[in-house]
Amino acid sequence: MVTKELLKEITELLYGQEKLDLKDYFYTQLKRLTMESKITEERMIKLYKDYACIEISTDISDFENVDCHIYSESTADGYDVYICTNDVRQPSICEDVYYYDSDLADAFEEQIRYGDKTFYICDGIYDDCYFDDKLLELFADNVEDLVQEAEDGVSETDITLQEINILKEEHGLNEEIEETVS
Repeated sequence: MVTKELLKEITELLYGQEKLDLKDYFYTQLKRLTMESKITEERMIKLYKDYACIEISTDISDFENVDCHIYSESTADGYDVYICTNDVRQPSICEDVYYYDSDLADAFEEQIRYGDKTFYICDGIYDDCYFDDKLLELFADNVEDLVQEAEDGVSETDITLQEINILKEEHGLNEEIEETVS
């Protein structure tokens, strides 16, 4: 694995060389390799969704075919309210309706804990209410279990060995395992 120390050492070795083009080439290549050793946010979201076996749709045609619906409605006097419900025909005003859209990402997390697997989230709400941030938070909360299940071969994710090693390093999972063994 290319580390920052290795990158620095090679750069220092090449700095004294007369062939600056070669130095620039190696520096660029090593920097590219270092960047590839990071897992993107999109990949983390996909890994978490696979781990939790959840599917999210923003396609209105899926509205009737999901466990949980997250959308907005207008009140009779023109205010927007936000709904997170399992029953679109009879949402509970007390439990399913939110005055603030900022509460929806937490309601979404709660529905995952309750066992919902398929979600319809209105496209505008998905973008405005930071659902990707919530999924990244859930990824971070579950990364240890995700890695352990992948290593045990019981995971539904398509995580690679390189990604497992990156996650172990980034989240200090090797140290935790060594501490529990000692």
